[in-house]
Amino acid sequence: MDVLLVISALLVAVAIGANDIANAIGTAVGANVLSYRRASLLAGLAVAVGALFAGGRTISTVGTGILDTTALGAGVLSLALFCAAATVAMATYWRYPVSTTQAVVGALAGTGLAAGLSVDATMLRSIITVWTLLPVVSAFLSFLLFFAVKAVFLRLFRDRIFLYERVMSVLVVVSGIIVALSLGANNIGNVVGVLDARSALPLAPAVLLGAGCIALGAVFLSSRVVLTIGKSITTLDPLQAFVVQVSASLALALCTMLGIPVSLSQATVGSVIGVGLTRGRKAVNSRYVGSILGSWVATPAISFAAAYALFFIS
Repeated sequence: MDVLLVISALLVAVAIGANDIANAIGTAVGANVLSYRRASLLAGLAVAVGALFAGGRTISTVGTGILDTTALGAGVLSLALFCAAATVAMATYWRYPVSTTQAVVGALAGTGLAAGLSVDATMLRSIITVWTLLPVVSAFLSFLLFFAVKAVFLRLFRDRIFLYERVMSVLVVVSGIIVALSLGANNIGNVVGVLDARSALPLAPAVLLGAGCIALGAVFLSSRVVLTIGKSITTLDPLQAFVVQVSASLALALCTMLGIPVSLSQATVGSVIGVGLTRGRKAVNSRYVGSILGSWVATPAISFAAAYALFFIS
């Protein structure tokens, strides 16, 4: 059964790479700074590095902070993680940037309640509160940061358009790599948390395998959601792409320091909306944003319901 648990956890890792990595490279591709293939390779490497060297803080939150996963059988936990991975896979197919974190938390909560275990309601409320506030904070931060950064760059590169374009391209790439590092550090807990709590694998090999599978998902399966982030919400130029990356990275890094696994998708989408609003409300595809918001509500709800139902069926 532990083998099934490891496989399910690694499927979650692939789902993270397929969906969440778009938040690191979508803006670079949308602003035509990098091709999709080159961006996905760079981000895949960066997300693996972030997971390996800075991912320890969120592992215990997922493994034991929400509920005591050691009280559940390996087969039950395998089904819960499989439900989370399947939910994200469906969202990826429909091109929605959703949160693998929310899918995992929803599935674990559903399984725990079905099994009659005590779910840490305080921890759950804290996580949900951050989920709700994160896109709003990211949008506000990117809106303000855009004008500040624009003013600085106008003074630095006045009448030097070629140099401005080259510098912005470099900054977009570097900021995307930083976001990918933050993604790996924050989201590896979704993959390794349960494995570590149950000692299904030693921590170092578990993190290594998880990081590798995130990278594989990023390189081979992320193109559908990349287009959503880069082009479907609003159009982006390199300056706006850079601001989005910086804002989302700052928000995610703060949550990682607090040990709260959060959604890079929410941080990035919020930041994209924020920079889009600098050109007015009509610059943002409000109908598509509404459908993304609906997918954010549906993701934890579906994984919760599926895990809850499969507990009794199994």
